[in-house]
Amino acid sequence: MVLTGWASMLAVFAVEFLSLLYLGTLQDEAVMGAVGFGSMTQFTITSVCIGVTVGGAALVSRALGAGNLLRARTLAGASLVLMAGAALGAAAVFLAAIAPFTAAIGLEPDVRAHLLSYVLITTPFAVVMGIGMMLSNLLRASGRGRQSMWVLLAGTATVAVLDPIVIFVLDAGMQGIAWAGGVGRLATVALGGWLVFGKHRLVDWPGRRALLADLAAIGKIALPAALTALATPAAVIFTVSTYATFGPSVMAGATVVDRVLQLAYSLYFVLPGAIGPILGQNLGAGQWDRVKQTVRLTSRWALLYGLGVATLLAVFAPRVADLFQVAGPGRDLIIFFCRYGSFAWALNSLFFVAIAVFNNLGYAAYSTMIGWLRATLGTLPFVWLGAHYGGAVGVLLGQTLGFALFSVIAIAVCSRVLRSPPTTDATARVA
Repeated sequence: MVLTGWASMLAVFAVEFLSLLYLGTLQDEAVMGAVGFGSMTQFTITSVCIGVTVGGAALVSRALGAGNLLRARTLAGASLVLMAGAALGAAAVFLAAIAPFTAAIGLEPDVRAHLLSYVLITTPFAVVMGIGMMLSNLLRASGRGRQSMWVLLAGTATVAVLDPIVIFVLDAGMQGIAWAGGVGRLATVALGGWLVFGKHRLVDWPGRRALLADLAAIGKIALPAALTALATPAAVIFTVSTYATFGPSVMAGATVVDRVLQLAYSLYFVLPGAIGPILGQNLGAGQWDRVKQTVRLTSRWALLYGLGVATLLAVFAPRVADLFQVAGPGRDLIIFFCRYGSFAWALNSLFFVAIAVFNNLGYAAYSTMIGWLRATLGTLPFVWLGAHYGGAVGVLLGQTLGFALFSVIAIAVCSRVLRSPPTTDATARVA
């Protein structure tokens, strides 16, 4: 299940990587910086959707692990309702805030103009993205990991076909890339809806009273999970706003670093959603030893994977920078990440494993606390000091070191949690 989740996430990030590569042929650093700023700040919407996905998948998988299929179906229906409402709300807040925020931080006029045009197209499709995420994870929670993978691949394949057409044939540039991404998300929902509703009938719609109760149960996990997930974009927004003070070249370089990081460490981003249902089902079945074994093996192999990826990035650092045709300080930023920052980033695997444990074993508040400590104490002073003493490269160094430190702290707390099965009260929080 981890491998199928990784394959689908790898495909998603590979297509985003290629999209930026196509934009690089325009040789316009303002466009590249705008797309990067938009994608990084829009992760606030994605984080809300991740929280709902974690809550819904955790309860559905537990119900299935306990053999209660009818309960799992009604929880799936409530999860989709909550996802639609949460994604709509998050998208509305984002659109209302992005213009005054970018004006307040003094974003370069060219970058800001491209950015506002870009997010006006992409943000409405965030609601579609959220529904697609939920459908995919309902399939994974029911043990259909391969079909869950194909749901996401439907969207990425659509974008992979459309991107070169809109860039090289239609000459639609950044806006063409934005519309292609929206069509890809519609394709994801189309296939996911057919599998979940038509083929497997995994969803029942609860009555009004039951819906309110189910929403409350899901929300007990989804809210802290969303707050935890929001910690990362909060840190990223502060960091990318700091990058913006160094000009379009650095913004373009930071965008490339973001896409390279996503692709290279795609396994990390899928860990909580991929191993969460496994932890939930084993906990529901009373298999505590399997819970600990899952965490131990996942931590070990994810860390080895990260160090291997960092080594490859260090070897090919100049070629990575050349691919995107970024010059000046932006190029220096890319090379520094590949040669040095990537090794610190390898430690982030421990953070994602710990978050999965906390969210699925009844300690969701731990996720929120550690996530926000990482986004504040692990980001603000490190990035500020890095910018003050090392410029744009110092910003990158500060962020990676701060994240690495709190990843170690997170796995240390996780180890204490795993010493014994959750208490009845803790278990009840995810029941």
